[in-house]
Amino acid sequence: MTLGIDIGHETVKAVLMEDGLVTAKVVFRAAGAVSRTAWEAWERIRAILPSIGEDPPRTFVTGVGRDAIPWCQGRPTEMSCHLAGAKYWVESERTVIDLGAEGIKVSKGDSSGKLTDFVLNDRCGAGTGIFLETVAEMLGITLEALGEQELMSIPPIPLTSTCAVFAESEIVGQIHRGVPREMIISGVLEAVAGRVSSLVRALGPERDVVATGGVSRNRALIHVLERHLGVPIMVPPEPQLMGALGAALLASSPEVTVDGS
Repeated sequence: MTLGIDIGHETVKAVLMEDGLVTAKVVFRAAGAVSRTAWEAWERIRAILPSIGEDPPRTFVTGVGRDAIPWCQGRPTEMSCHLAGAKYWVESERTVIDLGAEGIKVSKGDSSGKLTDFVLNDRCGAGTGIFLETVAEMLGITLEALGEQELMSIPPIPLTSTCAVFAESEIVGQIHRGVPREMIISGVLEAVAGRVSSLVRALGPERDVVATGGVSRNRALIHVLERHLGVPIMVPPEPQLMGALGAALLASSPEVTVDGS
């Protein structure tokens, strides 16, 4: 039995595995100190399966502040974890696009799923989940509505800025000019897809390509990103859990070191 915990900027994900199968999983909003948040993940797992006892099994923690968890046995990188988690669902995967709340990470792995190369976005928030959440709030819609399939065929209003702050100012101006909301959303998706695709191309992607992270649930964004890259992109079930799943899988391999290599 192994436990994988992925501490994100907005949510915490945990997956308990036994004999290669997922036996329990939780997702909740991050709050408080990182060390306390990780332990809360274990307590929530125990609430689902109280018979497993009080002491956590072999545990690997990834994500924000992974080095601040003294009681875990491993602290692999997010890139290694998402590669391992995605490979659990897509055996042929070679490239993983992790679309998270505050960042974009693109990783490549070999046939065994071991990390060989990666690239990250810069500090600007454009192209991340928080940026999309902000856009949804500005337009008065839900985050789910931002990913509706119907948006795929609507002509976009171009966003000229690559900075989240200035892009938000552009959107405000478009709203005031009476630009249809659907065209603004389409423009936002094009801008985000363009930003992500530039990172993917910088790495030199290899098929098959898998998208993970909570933002990959945005169907319209994935469709636009496929068009930008010219390759199909697979999204596993519950893509936001892939980091925690990968951490649990890495924890189950005795030859894996503390950093996941």
